[in-house]
Amino acid sequence: MLAFDIGGTTIKHGVVTAKGDILQKGIDVTPASMALLFELLQDIKHRYAANYTLSGAAFSTPGIPNQATGFIDGGSALSYLHEVPFKQKAQECMQLAVSFENDANCAALAEMWLGSARKMKDIVMVVAGSGIGGSIIKDGAIHRGANGYGGEFGYMVMNKHGETFSSITSPVELAKRVSAAKRANIDAIRVFELAEAGDEVARVEVDRHFYYLAVGLYNLQFTYDPEAILIGGAISERNDYIPRIYEKIDLLIKANSMVDLRPNLWKCQFGNDANLIGAVAYFNQSFCPKPEIAG
Repeated sequence: MLAFDIGGTTIKHGVVTAKGDILQKGIDVTPASMALLFELLQDIKHRYAANYTLSGAAFSTPGIPNQATGFIDGGSALSYLHEVPFKQKAQECMQLAVSFENDANCAALAEMWLGSARKMKDIVMVVAGSGIGGSIIKDGAIHRGANGYGGEFGYMVMNKHGETFSSITSPVELAKRVSAAKRANIDAIRVFELAEAGDEVARVEVDRHFYYLAVGLYNLQFTYDPEAILIGGAISERNDYIPRIYEKIDLLIKANSMVDLRPNLWKCQFGNDANLIGAVAYFNQSFCPKPEIAG
């Protein structure tokens, strides 16, 4: 089937089997309007249809997909996604069975299905990108909460200034602050490189990033007490990323001498492919009695 990961700047897509194997994949720039998006989706379908029989289309999207109405609730960098019943429009456009799920939930489902958390039932997923995305998996299923905001950790307020988990720890926001201070266009990867080279502005911001990330994860551990907290996003591929978080967490544990519980942090296995695989996992759950598990 077709799988799509709709992001603020790019759309990743591919042909994925019901067992989660990616047969072919590609990437396109995210269009500037809904009309152009559906034109692109049709074009992508035609590209793959020449070589594959397509049984459905599985979407990973930002925001909060409302399974009852077909709309994508909440907000995201793509405001036009929230203006129409996305699921119904996608079905009309693709002429295929369609499922849609939040991007962080898709990443969590992929890791639960075939990845780092395959043998676990209770996990938290935190994805660091343009914001902080999140997901709660309880007893093997997505926990959406009473209002659909379960796992939306990015909205957590982190200090008295009202800064949220997203605004203070997102790699994209980190890069914006350093870029503004240095009057240059610098991405997050370069910020970390500058910090390692001794640049004071970058060093302070990176240290602040890890401190507040540790605070957020530490609090999530005590809020839900999951088996593991999985960390996703491109920046998490750094070999020192989780060790740096643990350095800050250990300071918090030392300060909170009553409890020495240390969160179990795991790196995601599938990286940038997680949302494609997780979208198919959700499609399987939506249209089949059980997801087909690879042996």
